[in-house]
Amino acid sequence: MSKNVDAATEARNRRKVATGTWLYDLTVPMEITVWAKPARLAWSRVDDDENIDETKPIPETRDGFLYYYRPGGSGEYMTLEEAKAMADAEPWGPVTWD
Repeated sequence: MSKNVDAATEARNRRKVATGTWLYDLTVPMEITVWAKPARLAWSRVDDDENIDETKPIPETRDGFLYYYRPGGSGEYMTLEEAKAMADAEPWGPVTWD
């Protein structure tokens, strides 16, 4: 990811926890990043107006974070290991993790 995208993501209370490379068309190296965010910011707690609904429960994770990866991925995972495993399972996987 570009430094500007990384900075913007970090400014939204996320932190980069893993990076790797996957091969587009089995030949072109592409970067993938796994991000961690506080579980209190779970997408499951966001209402239709994109605000946090405090009445919805905070997912219980072992470290207080949820994990997701970009590009790809459309979910939040309870652990870094689970996010990496899901990225590896993508049609373009597996990922070579740094």
